[in-house]
Amino acid sequence: MTVTTLESRRGPRTAWVLGGGGNLGSIQVGMLRALVARGERPDVVIGCSVGALNSLAVAADPTPDGIEALRQVWLDISGDDVFPSSRVSGPWQLLTRGPSLYPNEGLRALVERCAPHDRFEDYPVPLHCIATNLQTGRSHWFDRGPVHDAVLASAALPAAFPPVVIDGQHYIDGGVVDNVPVSRALALGADRIVVLHVGNFERPRPLPKRPIDVLLQSFSIARNARLGEDLHHMPDHVEVVVLPGIDPGALKRTDFSRSSELIERSTAAAAAFLDLRAAASST
Repeated sequence: MTVTTLESRRGPRTAWVLGGGGNLGSIQVGMLRALVARGERPDVVIGCSVGALNSLAVAADPTPDGIEALRQVWLDISGDDVFPSSRVSGPWQLLTRGPSLYPNEGLRALVERCAPHDRFEDYPVPLHCIATNLQTGRSHWFDRGPVHDAVLASAALPAAFPPVVIDGQHYIDGGVVDNVPVSRALALGADRIVVLHVGNFERPRPLPKRPIDVLLQSFSIARNARLGEDLHHMPDHVEVVVLPGIDPGALKRTDFSRSSELIERSTAAAAAFLDLRAAASST
């Protein structure tokens, strides 16, 4: 696939990279509020998983009004909307037949609510999202054509949601191969990369108590390791701004009840970070 670069743009070429993180995607909304309130605007938006979902709103309207509309979406999300209750619970869910624990109708409805346009080409800000090809194990980038299935595939958490079939290929969560795809921003020619990573906080990892917890924690470790390597090898001429995350504490992956709190805390943390950075650069 040919990658359209940003080389024709004048001045700094800024990419916003929104990583995955499930229901912690509300933290990205706070980061976005702080960015747009200070007049920041992207030249391209790159998203993975829930970051791809949030990227829809950013690429459509990277202004305070656009991010406020996204905030309202997050305030309305219910865990049962995305992860419908089942008569089978606990470890027994993993033994049920079928490709996933949950259907993706609720997730699709959420994607459609966040997507004011049906095709990538119709978004005012160029939009790219990543998914993983389940058959080849390789990453696949979507930046043209229908947007709904592409974002749905990017957010198809393995085992939780079914793979999404696009042009005969089965796709799952892009976070499997590149959860915070800063390398895509570099390939597009960005020389300023703003990273919105919801797992960007320090806390000793608890020892898992169940096999599923070991699996999920291992997945999280692998995703963060890829980002660390990519940032370590970033060229010196590229400015990288990694916004601070916030520690959500104990939060089940199906719990969206604290979105308002997480948005407010994240807004405050990102605002303080950006203001301090601006003050330091002006002295």
